[in-house]
Amino acid sequence: MQIKRLQAPLLPEAKNWLAVCFICLTAFNSLIFVLTLFTAFRVNRIAARKTTFAQLVNGETIYVSEQEQNWRYPAVIQKVVSDWTTLTFNWDDKLPGMDKPDQGVRVGSNKRIPTNTWFASLMLESEFAKASLPKIAELVPSTFFSGQIRSTTIVSYLSEPREIRPGEWEVDLVATRVLIDRTTGRDERIPFNRTFTLQAVEVPRSPLGADAPLVERKIYEMRAAGLQIIRIVEFNPQQQR
Repeated sequence: MQIKRLQAPLLPEAKNWLAVCFICLTAFNSLIFVLTLFTAFRVNRIAARKTTFAQLVNGETIYVSEQEQNWRYPAVIQKVVSDWTTLTFNWDDKLPGMDKPDQGVRVGSNKRIPTNTWFASLMLESEFAKASLPKIAELVPSTFFSGQIRSTTIVSYLSEPREIRPGEWEVDLVATRVLIDRTTGRDERIPFNRTFTLQAVEVPRSPLGADAPLVERKIYEMRAAGLQIIRIVEFNPQQQR
């Protein structure tokens, strides 16, 4: 009598194969779910991390906060207006930080402006600067370059910046320009009341960094706030009420 041996099938039955696939798929989805939860947890931890300050290599500590690209601190906007006014109208017959005579920078064919005034023009939008420099040059007395006239500016009022559209602000300034004649001691006081319109721009980076020449570093310093002045008009207090 011959006994037939039962041989196991090479492949499982169909219902067993589907069960295995289902288990594998469930395990895979569970792994993805766990990884998603872990990633979300890490992102939340990073988002919740509050960076309050950073220390520079020179030991100076500065406060840091994350903001939208075109956002600027109100104090930074005000400082740009104040710095432009001071640099433009504070004239001495010496180069800034040096004991050498200021020969100025030529504007047009026969006009010159103080070096500080030229640096201040870098805070203006380029086309606006081209149009403004000849007019500013007309305000510089010819006796300035002989050392007879000195000019200084007194800022009396700076308004809080008003956002007129995303990335643009208006600031009102009330100041007085004081021209002093060194030979006679007489002074002339000229009101300078203006409304400035400023625009957020990309902060430029010097490719040479600390190795850049002094003039190049000064140029990049003028744009370090990420702002440029695009309009200056007479300040009318009646329009601000």
